[in-house]
Amino acid sequence: MICQVAFSQNNEHYPAFSWDKVPVAFHFGKKGDLLTPSEAQFIAERSNFVVLEKAHGFPKYKYSEDAIAEDAKVLKDLNPNLKVVFYWNAFLDYDMYRAHKAYQKQSEWWLKTKTGAVDLKNNRIKRYDLSNPEFRDWWSNVAKDNLDNPNVDGVFFDALVQVTNPGNKQLWGTEKFDAIQQGLKELIKETRAKIGADKLIVYNGIRSTPVRNVGNNFPDHTDAIMIEHFGYFNSRTKESMLQDIQEMEQAGKSGKIVVFKTWPENAWLNKTFMAKSDQEKERISKAHITFALASFLAGAQEHSYIIYNWGYRLKMGSLSWYPEFEKPLGKPLNEMQVNDWILTREYEHASIWVDLENKKATIDWKKQS
Repeated sequence: MICQVAFSQNNEHYPAFSWDKVPVAFHFGKKGDLLTPSEAQFIAERSNFVVLEKAHGFPKYKYSEDAIAEDAKVLKDLNPNLKVVFYWNAFLDYDMYRAHKAYQKQSEWWLKTKTGAVDLKNNRIKRYDLSNPEFRDWWSNVAKDNLDNPNVDGVFFDALVQVTNPGNKQLWGTEKFDAIQQGLKELIKETRAKIGADKLIVYNGIRSTPVRNVGNNFPDHTDAIMIEHFGYFNSRTKESMLQDIQEMEQAGKSGKIVVFKTWPENAWLNKTFMAKSDQEKERISKAHITFALASFLAGAQEHSYIIYNWGYRLKMGSLSWYPEFEKPLGKPLNEMQVNDWILTREYEHASIWVDLENKKATIDWKKQS
């Protein structure tokens, strides 16, 4: 039986926040092995919010649970104030987790289409039947077991945008679709009850596209939201970008942590870009950072963080660093001003101007007296 824990939004368990410089978060999995001492030091010195992804340390570490726990300790030893978040997909059964073994044995937990076939992503990855209470009890127990580790501070619920896609009604039928949506809300509530109020629940997230806008849809029992694809993939239009920024602003004002992931006009799916040297990738990324960063700063609130790289693995720009991240920023002096597709905002040490229609921006870094 689940012991219910009262939960009210507060930030006592949040990472300490400062406007002194641009607030940066990390979200990655390292392929092959754990972090080297220099990599861990780099991260621990530059942020206090890190999500460790699925397949971290694989294949040296067969199970993500083990690799995440190992590097969580390394990072916390270097920076006790850093919050380390455990990636645990809320919809997709990834086989690089020890927990996958248990799921494989429970066919009644496998999501089925309305024809009775097992619902698979890319014809290979099983999806979770969130409407099944026994499944949710298992999933939330896995989360609790990993968060009982004192070096792990939160859980990352991924794929909520996939769960809530209205197109799934055609796949599962309306009755099952509605049950899955309710099951997702119950999963968040049940996980909160098990992990307590002092651990973070992060979910993905905010997504604005020409055909669908998803925002702060799960305010109850959650602490943080990720904007995953600002200005890229299906979120390139001026309307989509403005919606994303406004959703960040709204979520931040409601007390949430917001992780704003934006892209340097390239990503890991671009084979031409990925074939370039690391130095060339960084050069290209530096050429595009002003628009990405200015867009973030236009709507950022307290507890907002930016991630700027070209993928989800450590070597995909996660350790790239930019001069703008070292400049004094200071507190915002006003809220974002919106005039058609032009955004402006003033900080103590920077003036922000963004043209969403033409995807241009400037950051005027004020001289220090």
